[in-house]
Amino acid sequence: MPEVKVTDVRGNELPTLVESQKWKLWLAAALLAVATIGVLLPDDVARVLGTADVTVGLGALLLTFVSLGWAIYAVRCVHCGLRLVLYAMSNQSIEQWLQWLLMAKRCPKCGADHAGHKLPKA
Repeated sequence: MPEVKVTDVRGNELPTLVESQKWKLWLAAALLAVATIGVLLPDDVARVLGTADVTVGLGALLLTFVSLGWAIYAVRCVHCGLRLVLYAMSNQSIEQWLQWLLMAKRCPKCGADHAGHKLPKA
């Protein structure tokens, strides 16, 4: 599928919809990486922390849900409040949701860009 350039009224290419919120996605990804280590290596992590491996496994599982839930809640359209991660996961294929989220230029619900500006009516 060819890439479509979305521009403002001056012809400048728009930043992606989540441009100013990418730090939230990076934080969620980092927390998921930590949780993955806890799920895959609970014995080793438990030994380092001096706790039971079951505690590490349950903590990692909880961290997984918290980080995904936070990303779903925190990454929103600045104009209408659409939860963009949830929208992407619900409306795109499993292979395409992340690419869509990182490449979208306008909100699918209200049409606003990353700054909350809507396209002027033609």
